[in-house]
Amino acid sequence: MALTHTRRPHQRAALWCLAGLAILSFTGSTWACGHCLEDRIASVYDHALVERSHRQGRTIMYLRWDGPVVRDAALGRAMAAAAAGVAGVRAADVRVALEPPTLAVPYDPRQISADALEKALGLRLRRMKMTVDALPEISAKN
Repeated sequence: MALTHTRRPHQRAALWCLAGLAILSFTGSTWACGHCLEDRIASVYDHALVERSHRQGRTIMYLRWDGPVVRDAALGRAMAAAAAGVAGVRAADVRVALEPPTLAVPYDPRQISADALEKALGLRLRRMKMTVDALPEISAKN
């Protein structure tokens, strides 16, 4: 009986630890909701692409997209192809995230401005019944 009594504090501590882990795992899932800027950038971030773009004098524009479309791999390829039709953009460099819906579009600023890129891409994606908006701040700084 005394042996059982000495284990109870340890069991209680283990239960508190498990409860704490459960709470942390629940709140952790709410931190990555896909709506904040950081989640969107992380969904399309490719460090090798950033480094290569920097070496080549290219800038990466990050954009959010939306539309009543089936979100699958075929859509990602179609979006990359649409972006590649814009001056200074290469299809192989475009990154598309379906959730959260985000694009990373490296482009040559000597061939097209950020505003012109956003407008041209918006026109191309409008044909697919989609809209696109540049994410704030980060687009011009990288």
